Amino acid sequence: MLKVLSRPQFPLFTSVLTRSLSGDSGLPKFRDVSDSLLDNIKSHGSGHYVQLTGQYYDLDPTLTRNIVLKVGNDLGKNFKPITIMDAALSMQESKTLTDILVDSHECRFLSTGEVDSVGLNDWSYGYMLNPYFAIFTPDSLILHQSTENRSLLQLHPRKECSMAHKVWMKDVRTVFVDFKDRPWSTQTLGFRLVGDQMDILTHENDFLSNYDPDLSEPSREELGEVMLNTEWIIKTAAQLVHVLRVNGNNRKISLLIPKVVQADQNPWVELRNSIWSDQVSVKLEKSKGSYIP
Repeated sequence: MLKVLSRPQFPLFTSVLTRSLSGDSGLPKFRDVSDSLLDNIKSHGSGHYVQLTGQYYDLDPTLTRNIVLKVGNDLGKNFKPITIMDAALSMQESKTLTDILVDSHECRFLSTGEVDSVGLNDWSYGYMLNPYFAIFTPDSLILHQSTENRSLLQLHPRKECSMAHKVWMKDVRTVFVDFKDRPWSTQTLGFRLVGDQMDILTHENDFLSNYDPDLSEPSREELGEVMLNTEWIIKTAAQLVHVLRVNGNNRKISLLIPKVVQADQNPWVELRNSIWSDQVSVKLEKSKGSYIP
């Protein structure tokens, strides 16, 4: 397994410098990373691979943490994650990595998604989008879209859900993210059906260092830290809503999230949403004239 990263110091807001492009960053060159990746893929053999990105990489905002897992020998079967690569890459390097995986004879299926790590924290949960939606841990599946019927969700036994369940997407009314009281370090993702509610996962966060119990209202730093450390679970909830709307043929499914991570209550969320909106606008502008009906 290739492991090229070292753990940074927190809090996250203290690190704003970008790495030098002179090669003095201490990170290996991309050629070395890609060569090692190919060697590892060949040694682990053909199967289903997943390329995942982390959340904020505070050591260098021009880089993103990329993790490659092998999750089984076939699509949707024998889900057993094995870490093949863990490296910080630029956007272009990440795209090149995707091409390398697609061109590899051993990669029978390639999925993409995200993990919940901020910086270089160990990740606890991830999701993948294609060719079916799934939420998982480093050890096992939590929830996945049935490979035989795309309008069916399968939940696997966990402490939040002691029995295996099958849920028809058309029966889901609401996806929710719920935080316990401040400092909001415990977050729950789940959904509500008619007359029932199911918790999918509970996320425990240990990196809320700006919480001050003596303050009646959260500081700007605390609000920023909450936004950073809940990014993955909010994204996952939004992705789940999209999957349910498309495959469950139910456009009325709603998403409920706590006020502290809503744009009108948290200036950092408002700023992030503005950046995302600008990025989408740029992509749409670049795509003009390239559409082929």
